Amino acid sequence: MENSWSFWKVWNDSIEMGRPDKEVKPRDYLWASELGGSVIDIFLKLKGITPTNPPNFRANRKFEAGNMMEWVVEMVLRRAGICVDAQKWVSHEYPGLLRVTGRVDFLAGGKPDWQIAEKALEDLQLPEFFGRATKSIITHLKNEYPSGLPVIGLEVKSCSSFMFEKYLKGEVNTGHQLQLFHYLKSGGFNEGHIVYICKDDLRMLEIGIANPSPVEDVYRAKIEEISNYYKNDQQPPLEPELIFDNGRVSSNWKIEYSAFLTHLYGYKEPENYRERWKYDIPAFNRVLSRISKGQPVTENNKVKIVKMAALIPALKGIDKLEQKDLFQIAKSWKTVKEEDGE
Repeated sequence: MENSWSFWKVWNDSIEMGRPDKEVKPRDYLWASELGGSVIDIFLKLKGITPTNPPNFRANRKFEAGNMMEWVVEMVLRRAGICVDAQKWVSHEYPGLLRVTGRVDFLAGGKPDWQIAEKALEDLQLPEFFGRATKSIITHLKNEYPSGLPVIGLEVKSCSSFMFEKYLKGEVNTGHQLQLFHYLKSGGFNEGHIVYICKDDLRMLEIGIANPSPVEDVYRAKIEEISNYYKNDQQPPLEPELIFDNGRVSSNWKIEYSAFLTHLYGYKEPENYRERWKYDIPAFNRVLSRISKGQPVTENNKVKIVKMAALIPALKGIDKLEQKDLFQIAKSWKTVKEEDGE
């Protein structure tokens, strides 16, 4: 049957259209949110080069889903009386380097009136689950911090189950760390939390960042690197098409999601990039698995080792090593996932 009316198309269209396009023009400052990205992409954006691969429909939907999660957190913080500020602009500039600017999601803390907070949450009429959760939050904070809470910065990120599990295991997203540290450095705050919310099952995880901390070394080094390329008008090198980490080869997300994918690497769509390497990556990892187990290296394996040495900077020179030396190096890798050997 035909529907008499529906709102699904309007909903989808409004989300997929994304935010209005901003005029592309040169700038001499960095966004905190881009510090974890590809240096060459950032350089081209600073120079005002028009992206060949702007966010697609799926990227816009993911962005808006993240906004929805952030909105829920803001409502809870505000009604609990601990939202000191939201989307506050902060900037920082080391002498001689590019200025970094951005908006911290939330500054939270203070000493609220808990009775008013509980009433405000009731009036908000949140869905049952959020209602239970927020009441529990207020009860916990009221009991644990009767004198109030120190003000901290909160950066809210939504993610998939796959990424959430990685964060649970302690795998840190450097870009998120740098982004939050910028807000702490700019605002003079001692502590901040990255809040991860799993979009699949609403689990939440917090990872704390301190100021001062070793994160500043990475933060400043990234700003120095970009500033040097920018001020010398020198284009940074391309990203490697494949990367190696702890015994495994994988695709490079900085290429797959590059705004200049076609301009820099010649791929029309991210799918074309994934298709290019979908057979090589598992084949390379099978060879690395054999090496890590001390299994004999076949002639076919040797061909792939030569290919890896040519493609992947971190594996440069491994084709010149004897098998016993390869095995010794492999001992420093984390456990390699077992795959069918060749």
